[in-house]
Amino acid sequence: ASGLRNPWAVVQLPDLSLLFTQRRGSLSLLRDGEVTHIADIEGVAARGEGGLLGLAADVGFAENRWIYLAYNTLATGSPEVRVARFRLGEDLRLYDGMDIVTGIPANPSGRHSGAQLQMARDGILFIGTGDAADARNPQDPRSLAGKVLRVTRDGGPAPGNLGDPFDPRIFSFGHRNVQGLALFEEPVNGQYGYSAEHGPGRDDEMNPLLPGNFGWAPGLPYNEGVPMTDLARFPDAIRQAWASGNPTIAVSGLALIQGEAWGGYNGALVMGVLKDRQLRVVWLENGQAARQETLFEGAFGRIRAAHMGRDNSLYITTDNGSDDRIIRIQPGKREDRLRNRR
Repeated sequence: ASGLRNPWAVVQLPDLSLLFTQRRGSLSLLRDGEVTHIADIEGVAARGEGGLLGLAADVGFAENRWIYLAYNTLATGSPEVRVARFRLGEDLRLYDGMDIVTGIPANPSGRHSGAQLQMARDGILFIGTGDAADARNPQDPRSLAGKVLRVTRDGGPAPGNLGDPFDPRIFSFGHRNVQGLALFEEPVNGQYGYSAEHGPGRDDEMNPLLPGNFGWAPGLPYNEGVPMTDLARFPDAIRQAWASGNPTIAVSGLALIQGEAWGGYNGALVMGVLKDRQLRVVWLENGQAARQETLFEGAFGRIRAAHMGRDNSLYITTDNGSDDRIIRIQPGKREDRLRNRR
């Protein structure tokens, strides 16, 4: 699909059609090369980095047809990010809309909105949030900003979160701006997968999805001259699995490549990259980056979403502001087919 404007998230439904958001507020469906506009989501505040952002389909979508959307809004007069649940009818209309999480702090400019969604196989929804460019938020146990949240389908706290004194929906804290989430099919030694987030001037990170503190704590009023994972201040902070070094590359969507057809890429993690306009593939060994590779550098411009489809294809979206695209990348019989595909 082409001719889009800032497609932010994409998910493949059981019938292999693609549901996607565009940041200015529209939800659409791509089927057999044709784009159908479903709805403009009411109350979306599309400013700066904010707007209609994260998207997830329920793992039981074939039966309940529920989808989840994350969006910036000024509905109460104050900026916030909300997560809503809708039922997508067979007629491609939205029904039974309800906000299941409200009050995630947001910046009036939209800066550091986070708003990434992924649902685990057990029906628990992961929500990656940004710190709203407010130095107090990442380490505040009651603020939902600068966190990874785990909630049930109705927005209640999931079992296994941090607990008191934290808001019961908080799973991890000390985050700057979570942009990507990739989940394992089943947790491994308590780890649910990985997240990707933007660093300040250096050190974008890929982090394990584990409960705890990830060590981001800018000084007041918002001094970003501190480490992304500040081990001097928080010796017990969880270490990142990968960091970009200096400078940042602006990582975004994150996907776990799965399927034997992908050859040597099977099991690697792939990130969309905005500033450096590429896909970055990372292979991990013992939870740490062992090797990485750059793909499609400059070929498509800024790459936002990365989604592993049910059809064994990788779907990415561009975020250039005009004539944006959803691009399908398929595995070849030889690994170098992935490098050469345009």
